[in-house]
Amino acid sequence: MDISKRHEAIIKAIVSMYINGREPVASSALQDYLNMALSSATLRNEMAYLTKQGFLNQPHVSAGRVPTNKAYRYYIENMGDEAVLTQSEKDYIKGHFDLLDHDSQRFLQGAAELFSDLFKVTTIIAPPLDKDLKFVNFNILKTGKYDVVLIGVTGRGQVHTRVIRLAHEITNEDINQLICLVNTKLCFVSWQDIDKRYFDYLIKELAGENKAYSQIIKGALSLMKIANTQNIHVRGEQYLLKTSDFDANIADILKVLSDKETVKNIITPKLDGVSVVFGDELPIKNVDNVCFISKKYYVGSAVSGTFCVVCPQTVDYKKLFASIQYFTQLLSQTITGTERNI
Repeated sequence: MDISKRHEAIIKAIVSMYINGREPVASSALQDYLNMALSSATLRNEMAYLTKQGFLNQPHVSAGRVPTNKAYRYYIENMGDEAVLTQSEKDYIKGHFDLLDHDSQRFLQGAAELFSDLFKVTTIIAPPLDKDLKFVNFNILKTGKYDVVLIGVTGRGQVHTRVIRLAHEITNEDINQLICLVNTKLCFVSWQDIDKRYFDYLIKELAGENKAYSQIIKGALSLMKIANTQNIHVRGEQYLLKTSDFDANIADILKVLSDKETVKNIITPKLDGVSVVFGDELPIKNVDNVCFISKKYYVGSAVSGTFCVVCPQTVDYKKLFASIQYFTQLLSQTITGTERNI
């Protein structure tokens, strides 16, 4: 396809103007925006050519042009390194980020909610799915006559807790024996490698000795299952309702977001950079005006989760890309304790 420098400048200009004004772009307005030695007639001819090539639409005969998804795609892929944040913008984001609860069971949902509130967009965070995740230590704290807190720490430093109301009271000696038992049987064992029949047998045997023992083992197995379950966090759906872009199909978009398996397939980026999927690229009806902007965040050399923003096509891609890049860097750095270059 023959796309000249002039065509590129026109596509970028129309996308930028439409994002800012939400109105069809006329040749006269484009002439003023480009500040190039081109007449309105010449620009109309070029806009007609780009319309035939699928980059622009003309809603009405007398109206200006609006960008298509093909134009947005071209704009994004040719944005280069224009997406940057100022130091004050980074400080503002990090200042709020540092206030998050870093408990492993609340951190990611809090991060999703924070980004949504800061940028008024719907945010999805999928936690890493590490098939080799193992617990390296369990501890049990007695907090009442029948209540204990089971604490498990993974090899990645994640802390998982479970409060258990016991059927029978146990002594401190019982607790010490249970700590030893749980650490012996469940530490450094991946969830996929657990022999379910063996642990069913173990629980049954322990129940005969003390029902509280089997409750602790069940609790530890539950922690392992939760740690190995990819619970997607979706926050900020209300911002989809606050834009007129989705007046006609908001129910269809919300239906897609409620299907976690579909969401996982949509948002998983194939590359390390920022990935964009437009609604008309999906085998889903009536979501053609939405886009999913995704990026991986790393918690290990080859273990990653996914960060995604769901928004209209008429967003400030430069600012949003830069914000996503920086935010995912903060996620990786916080989880791993080391900085990852982007």
